[in-house]
Amino acid sequence: MTPAGEKGAPGGRMPAGLKRRLLALFRVEERPEPPPGSPESLRTFRASPRFFRYSLLKWGLGQTGALFGVVVSTLGFLPIAFWADEGFEFLEFGPWSDLTRAFGPFLIVLFVVQVPLSYLVLRLGYEMRWYMVSDRALRIRSGVYSVREQTMTVVNIQNMAVKRGPLQRLFGIADLEIRTASGGGSDDDDEDSLSRGLLQGLDNADELRNLLLASLRQSRDAGLGDPDDRPGMPAVEAAPTKARASGGTENASVLAAAGDLLAECRALRRAVAGSAEAS
Repeated sequence: MTPAGEKGAPGGRMPAGLKRRLLALFRVEERPEPPPGSPESLRTFRASPRFFRYSLLKWGLGQTGALFGVVVSTLGFLPIAFWADEGFEFLEFGPWSDLTRAFGPFLIVLFVVQVPLSYLVLRLGYEMRWYMVSDRALRIRSGVYSVREQTMTVVNIQNMAVKRGPLQRLFGIADLEIRTASGGGSDDDDEDSLSRGLLQGLDNADELRNLLLASLRQSRDAGLGDPDDRPGMPAVEAAPTKARASGGTENASVLAAAGDLLAECRALRRAVAGSAEAS
């Protein structure tokens, strides 16, 4: 953990001056506001550096596919030869070959320009990914030119799941999916649903899940939320028993006062009934 309580901080950050210019261009704050809760309980998690390498691999595969398309468009034919009467011939586009050759140089320039720009956006998007956890809430911030910032209350959490795909297991990272009580109107299976939060690229997903579970237990022990409305989470059944044990004397006095009030109500009802019969 860093002195600021930040885990998984990105290594090999981009130059500070370049980062400031990009943030000013996209009008994005470098660090989001902390979620509601005690400042002492705030913990900040970041995506693992391995998540950047994982994203870089997918970016590289996409760039390779784009380069293949540019080369094919520039040549006007697919680099696939087949046997014809006069020998080997390439599979051409037909009447579109002249048009694709004409736009070939423009496509090459466009591809060369977008490579460094898309890499910078990828890098900045990785560094702008924040996960903040307090004793009361969780805040997720991701994106650069399309920023998504989501705040979820701890006591509303219904389910948490750690997910790893084959490629993620190879890189040693995982995603933590969190679902809360539905906010209404949105599909829970929708990636943009307000009741679904996704923390991507974690190398300590289990630790973060345990931290949220501890915050959830603490909130419910303090009397926040209704455990009956959240059946999916463990270790919350002991809270009512604890409350009864710690407040037994107060509960007994309240029950006694309620008994006296009930007796008076019954006596008043009998008196009213007797008056009605006499009249």
